[in-house]
Parts: sequence; C-alpha cells; structure tokens
Amino acid sequence: MRKIIKYIGIVMLVVLVIAVVIGLRPFIDRDAEAANPVPLKEAPLPQGQAEKIKTFIENEADGIDAFVMLRGERALMQYGEVGTPMNLASARKSVLSLLFGIASDRGLIDIEQTLAELGIDETGNPLTEIEKQATIEQLLQARSGIYLQSGAETVEIKDGRPGRGQYAPGEHYFYNNWDFNVLGAVFEKETGLSIGEALEVWLAIPLGMQDYSQKHVFYDKQGSDSDFRTYRIHMSARDLARLGALVAQDGIWDGKQLISKEWIEKSVKPYSETNNYFYDGFGYSWWLNSELDAVAADGWGGQFMLVNREQDLVLVTRRDTGNSMLGFLIFIGLKKQGHPADIQKLYQLMLEK
Repeated sequence: MRKIIKYIGIVMLVVLVIAVVIGLRPFIDRDAEAANPVPLKEAPLPQGQAEKIKTFIENEADGIDAFVMLRGERALMQYGEVGTPMNLASARKSVLSLLFGIASDRGLIDIEQTLAELGIDETGNPLTEIEKQATIEQLLQARSGIYLQSGAETVEIKDGRPGRGQYAPGEHYFYNNWDFNVLGAVFEKETGLSIGEALEVWLAIPLGMQDYSQKHVFYDKQGSDSDFRTYRIHMSARDLARLGALVAQDGIWDGKQLISKEWIEKSVKPYSETNNYFYDGFGYSWWLNSELDAVAADGWGGQFMLVNREQDLVLVTRRDTGNSMLGFLIFIGLKKQGHPADIQKLYQLMLEK
C-alpha cells in the first residue's frame, strides 16, 4: 500500500511540474526586436489636461495598463506600459481588415470572390452550396450567413448564433468568429504571406512600429473542431495607435499612401446596425459609433482603439491579459477587464475645453 501511495504521489508531482512548466510558457517573446523602430513624435497636452486624464485612468477607470493618444502622427499623451506587446483579442479583426485593404489595392484579393471560387470548405461540417456563395466582403461585414462554431468564441456568440441556414449570405448581420478566422486563412492563401509577415512588411516597417515582430502572431485551434485556426496578434499600445492614425488620415503615414482612401472609406461605412450599447454600426470588421463620430476596434479584456477622423484623433487603451496560460488565468480570476465606456469617457475629456 505504501508503495502505491508513494507511486501516486510521484505521479501527481510530475503532473504538477508539467502543468506549471506549460502554464509559465510565454505565448510570445515580448523582447523580440522590431524591424524598423522609430519613436513617435510628441506634442504633449497642457499639463492640466494631462493630469485630468491621468486622474481618471488611475482612480475611475475599470482597468487601463496602457494609454496612448495621437493627433495626426504625434503623441499627445502616453501612459503606462505603452511598449508592451499585449494580446489584441478581437481587435485583431480590425487589423486584418487593413491588411485586406492593402491586398485589395495591390490586386492580390478580390473581395467579391465567393467561398466556392476560393475553394473554402469544412471537413467535419461541409458548407452547403448556398453557404459557399458568401463573399469575402460579406465575411468582413459579418454577414456571411454561415453559422458554424469556431475558436475563441464568447458566450454571446455561442448563445446568440442563428440556426444553420436561417439566413442566406448577405441577409443578416451576426458577429461570428467563424467568419473572421476564415478571413485569416483566405488572406494567407491569396497573398502567399502569413499574417505576421504581411503586418511586418506592409505596415510595421513603413509605420516605424517600435515593438512589433512577426513572431507576435501565432495560431491555435483551442475549443474548436473547425479547420480554420484562430490567429492571435500581440501588439503594443503605441504600435496599435499608428494603425488608428492610418484610418484617421485616409491611409497615409509620413506622406505615403499605404492604404487607399477608397478602402478606408468603404471599411468604415455602416453596413449593419448593431444591438451593442457602445456601437451602433459595423463596417469591414470595424465598430462604429455615430454619436461620437468614431471608428473603433474592440477586444476582450480591455483592448480598445477609438478613431475620430474629423478630429484626426486616435485613442488606445490596453489591458494586459497575460503572456502565458498561468498569467491569463490570474487575469481572469483576480483582475478587472477594461471597459469601452472608459475610452469613450477619455475621448470626451480630451474634447473638453
């Protein structure tokens, strides 16, 4: 009996050690060097206004680990861990939309192509002939009419998903991760580039991103039987803000047209009304708020970017949800998620005279 107990104890200890090792393994190397780091130019806010914003962040906001605000290409204010690459969560979808714009501009992708023409299908749950008529554009708009389970789903997606075949492609808006994960696969298939490579060459280098490395994009299939993996992008607040500036400036950075104005205009049109309290429209994987005249990226945990094109203003708030499975579990158990109301309040504070 003692030998059995001893054996069980050894097995449990080994399992525990393995679990700890796996739990501590970093998702990305946060210290990986950027290809062309260029510090942001600065135009600091008046001290009184900056202090008001800092006081809100530290005393009233649900949780903000990093905050960056740009007007044009100049930083008005930077606070916290602005250079730490953090998981973008669903804000990744808005970033991919920019890559689709560049690919479309270069003639590498035709967003009118259907899934049938692209050869997209599922092994376990084959698409119907009607579903295969969904276009890339409809996936960008979350109007594919394909209601299959996918990775990285929220409770809202699982509980709210329409029945399969309930709507034809283009008929109905539903924010479904299947659409977005398939877009990642389509982009890589049509361009011949990984998302990480395209981000580095097409955006990070010309924008002078200070912290991004193509190693900061990886893939997983956790919680899903879909053939299409969830692509995960980690990016710092100050690098994400540069992407917002592209939207604010009609695709221009440092005098160079990186994305066509036509694509930006199409991206931020409201193709659907939403039931979301903080956003009333949805474009090409961008959230829209007509009251604030804002375009937004939104990710779980507190990954937010708000862009006002009229004001040429970009605000980014970030929450660090961990760089390992253990860190992620600690965040879930012990820390507050960031909230979209906070970045909207910061935007209003910025506009106050």
